[in-house]
Amino acid sequence: MDEFDRRILTILKNDCDVPLKEIGKKVGLFSASAISKRINKLKEDGIIKKQVALLDYEKLNFDFISIIFVKTKYHKDYAQIIGDKLKSLPNVVAVFFILGDIDFVILTVNRNRQDFLRIMEKLTSMDEIERSDSRVVAYTIKDIDFSSIEL
Repeated sequence: MDEFDRRILTILKNDCDVPLKEIGKKVGLFSASAISKRINKLKEDGIIKKQVALLDYEKLNFDFISIIFVKTKYHKDYAQIIGDKLKSLPNVVAVFFILGDIDFVILTVNRNRQDFLRIMEKLTSMDEIERSDSRVVAYTIKDIDFSSIEL
């Protein structure tokens, strides 16, 4: 990956709908096909995972956000096995395997308390879960936004 790729990524991480010609002008590569090839290579290399619309979930009435801390029972490959189960729970937007007294942190975005309670029922019924603790977000000060990271 070179400086052109970094500049392309900087543009795309803020707006993935920028036309190829405009990207080319901004980075100093004036061939749309050259930009397209670079973007495709970044996708093949797994650097660009997806190009998606960033939705305002609160405007869609998904305003019940929770953070769940999970302690699990240890067994071989538990991080991956349990992590896969946790990420498949409904409305889970992020799962982090962490070091310390707690094993996982889960972030969920729900429409209401009932949706959240359904997740907690599924979570606590898993044999691998030793205990869980949850927090409900009162309001969001800064949402998760990776676009502010300097490349």
